[in-house]
Amino acid sequence: MNIEQIETFLMITETKNLSIAAKNLFISQSAVSHRINALEETLGCELLIRSRGEKFVSLTLKGEEFIEIATRWKTLNNETKLWTLQESKMNLKLASIDSLNTCVFSSLYKDIINSNNAISLNVSSHWSKTIYDLIESNQIDIGFTLNSLKYPNAIATPLFKSRGVVISSISSKYPEEVHPHDLKTSDEILFSYIPEYEIWHNFWWEHDQSEYSSVDTVSLLFTMFDLKEKWAIVPVWIARKFEKIHPVKISELSTEPPEYACYHVFNRNPKPSKIKTIKQFSKALESYMKTEQFLNSIK
Repeated sequence: MNIEQIETFLMITETKNLSIAAKNLFISQSAVSHRINALEETLGCELLIRSRGEKFVSLTLKGEEFIEIATRWKTLNNETKLWTLQESKMNLKLASIDSLNTCVFSSLYKDIINSNNAISLNVSSHWSKTIYDLIESNQIDIGFTLNSLKYPNAIATPLFKSRGVVISSISSKYPEEVHPHDLKTSDEILFSYIPEYEIWHNFWWEHDQSEYSSVDTVSLLFTMFDLKEKWAIVPVWIARKFEKIHPVKISELSTEPPEYACYHVFNRNPKPSKIKTIKQFSKALESYMKTEQFLNSIK
């Protein structure tokens, strides 16, 4: 059974006439008869009732039943042809810490989803260790994090570094440049930090560590700065995102905390089916990091 036989059968069901079917298919009437005979032989039953001297043909009961099957067969054949002509859509699984997803790379994701129909992008937010675990097991293809952890196959390369700044309510008392001694931890909202920052934080506020409040996502941090004297030390790219959403005061630190380094994490041995997609994403990432939008967000 082949598509020519199916199409010939369906044309006969429409015209009820072998000669008209032959004309519509641009073949001879004997070719039509040959195709139908071959189809009936394959199926092991008669599909048409042929009467001598009759101009039109009619369908047997089996022929009537076969119309639906033949129609589905033709549809599936057409879909298969289209599928073979289409380029396979590339799927990329990416995970990042919440703050990088929200404040740094959201515009990149939007551009890829909007303009590059060849990549199907799946983004999730996780803690740094989880990202490394997922990369190590090849469950995700790309990761972004602020920590460089040692794993056998998860490779971390630095993308960019940025300084930490103090953010507070627009009506707060804090000046444009502030010293850690001028900040009370009872007013602090401690955000998720890198290990180096914890050491720095403990150095300046070692005697009153239990007094601060804390949150672990950017969305929660966004809600806190209607509170007049509350402050937090964050990477400058979080502060820049704040400026666009809600009025906030940004103060530089006279004694700078450790820099926040963003790492691009990937598997040493990616799945062969993902290599092309990863390369395409890497090109988009490289271009994005040259844009004014990106550069202004980390300065």
